[in-house]
Amino acid sequence: MNVFAKTVSTSVLAITLATPLGAWAQAQGPAPPSVTTESSATPEPPAALPDSPHPSATTSDNWHGAISIYGWFGGLHGTVGAVGHDTSVHVPFSDLFHYLKGIIPIAVEVDKGRFVMPIDFLWMKLGDTKDHPFTDLDQTGVDLHITQSLLTPKFGYRILDNEKFKIDALAGIRYWHIGQNLALQPSGFNHGETANWVDGLGGARFIVPLGEKAAVTASGDAGGGGASLDYQVIGLLTYKFSPKLGLGLGWRYLYVDYTGKHQFIYNTATSGPLAGLFYAFGGKPPTPLTSSCTASPTQVNVGEPVSATISTQNFNPKHTVAYKWRAPGAKVSGSGTTATVDTSGLAPGSYTVTGTATDEKQKTNNSTSCNATFAVAQPPQHPPVASCSASPGTVKAGDTVTVSVNASSPDGANLNYSYVASSGSITGSGSTATLDTTGAQPGSTVTTTATVTDGRGLTTSCTAMVNVLALPLTVQEVKEVGECKFVNPKKPGRVDNECKAVLDDIALRIQSEPNGQFVIVGYADEEETIKITQLGAQRAVNVKYYLVQGEGGQRIDASRLEPRTGMAKVKSVRIYYVPPVQS
Repeated sequence: MNVFAKTVSTSVLAITLATPLGAWAQAQGPAPPSVTTESSATPEPPAALPDSPHPSATTSDNWHGAISIYGWFGGLHGTVGAVGHDTSVHVPFSDLFHYLKGIIPIAVEVDKGRFVMPIDFLWMKLGDTKDHPFTDLDQTGVDLHITQSLLTPKFGYRILDNEKFKIDALAGIRYWHIGQNLALQPSGFNHGETANWVDGLGGARFIVPLGEKAAVTASGDAGGGGASLDYQVIGLLTYKFSPKLGLGLGWRYLYVDYTGKHQFIYNTATSGPLAGLFYAFGGKPPTPLTSSCTASPTQVNVGEPVSATISTQNFNPKHTVAYKWRAPGAKVSGSGTTATVDTSGLAPGSYTVTGTATDEKQKTNNSTSCNATFAVAQPPQHPPVASCSASPGTVKAGDTVTVSVNASSPDGANLNYSYVASSGSITGSGSTATLDTTGAQPGSTVTTTATVTDGRGLTTSCTAMVNVLALPLTVQEVKEVGECKFVNPKKPGRVDNECKAVLDDIALRIQSEPNGQFVIVGYADEEETIKITQLGAQRAVNVKYYLVQGEGGQRIDASRLEPRTGMAKVKSVRIYYVPPVQS
């Protein structure tokens, strides 16, 4: 290989090294769609490495992009030459760095929505002063300098965008420039050659996301214009360390067949591994996950259930969301958007139920929580209500009576019973008791009282009355024991001797009946001039006085004598014996 051919081949190798590096950017898909978490559908900025869009379900409507620095470590083979100096080249990767003097590889991609715009630029400078010419044998050395630039802008549209597979259609150009300067020593001969051409390109990119951070991409393009044929194929595996930084590894094959003026020939194929880092910029920050919780009803009594509901926003609608619920101190059941809180056993007060929604397909920014409050109140406490009855209601002393209580708790509480009686004895602990009237006073009323107490200590009382019959009485017949006549018209109320004789006999009877009572009833005739009631009373009093203080000396106890007046139309006093009451 002569000096010129070797120089050209070195230049070509440097160019092909830079060209696929630029593909890191040109093959980049639409701005990485958002890392769609529970809280946001807004994409993160894209990775600028070739064909390495961030795996996502949707693209963004905001401008964003990425810039990358990369390397393509490829070998070169093919045919190169100029001004009649052609050669077949086969340069391994190990020879590249002997001739490389400087390189600036830049790949940029700017995207919006489904539209993508990858741009790859490479500037490179090569030089060598140690080679020896093959065709110019009278020269001892060659001073060679080559400068080349490669620009590949493309424009594309994402025609298929889902979680598992994405396709981008791409079109653009690849602009090639090679400039070289050759100086022979010691003659000082100087010769320069340049080549410039543009190829139109069309291609596609296929992306398979491997989760939220990694993706496998295969792409290719083909075209021509200045070159007879220009095509490439790229395969990549990309991984994002963070929302801003990522790494790409892959393989690239690039072929070009160009023939220009001055017999400039560039017909080469370059293939080898790719590696690079990218930095993402722009785009709208992810929208935070949001959620709201409600509790219904917001106030319940102890033991009544509460229904809690969570509503979420900004979740990826294609992902399944997992829900969890908790309420300190209470039992919560449910694993969906609605849960039930069991308030049994809770003390009155305010409580909080918390709902958490998680998109388990996301690794970060994938969860949101919200709270809802509810109050637990002590239910109204109503005392028991009760009524009492006794059967039978009237008994003889010593008989038994059944006392019944009809009681209930408005709040459904358990009830306990206790009994007391004003006399006799009562036993029982349920809703019935037995009253024993032994010892109760005949003719009295026994009051029985039942006290009903619920499990909370609230009480009520009711009473039932039992009548105890009096013992039967033995009544002796009232007998008339004597009559005293008043016949003196001038002294109608005077006790005369005839009457005294009768009273003396009656006094003996009174003394023989020490336990009875004697009733003295005075009467008067309607023809008498003195008012009947007054005259009858005067006659009865005079008779009593004689029996107590008379000259007969009987001295009858005045308390045993009871004067009264009667309605009979006679002029007399009649005395009756009333025996004592016997039981």
